Amino acid sequence: MERQIIVFTLGEKYYAVNSDQVEEISKLIPSTIVPNAPRHIEGLINLRGNVISLVNLAKLLRLGEDQCYNNIVILDRQDEKLGILVTEVKEVLKIEEKDIEKVSAETKSGVVGILQLEQDLVNYIDLDRIIS
Repeated sequence: MERQIIVFTLGEKYYAVNSDQVEEISKLIPSTIVPNAPRHIEGLINLRGNVISLVNLAKLLRLGEDQCYNNIVILDRQDEKLGILVTEVKEVLKIEEKDIEKVSAETKSGVVGILQLEQDLVNYIDLDRIIS
């Protein structure tokens, strides 16, 4: 079975998500800080009249605080829009289900598989598992 994925980077690492979870990709725009918000919420952005929570995926994945962000991946999750901060969106491509090497279901990191793209290893993540 074929699926379409969006490949992006967080720092030096590559990640991919199912494109059916993604509504659009935006350049980084200024956000408003929300007092007492969870640690992984960077703030709120206003994208064409929609107020969207900005999630720092690097903090959720425990990658370190000092990441550089250039893009926001806008997700549509059950009538709620979320923005995920990423370093750079690399490409959108179609892959075969069999090309995803599954990792243990026990993992709490949200990484559900690994892909090999040319010389790079890509962590295939389940955003619902991470942002629940």
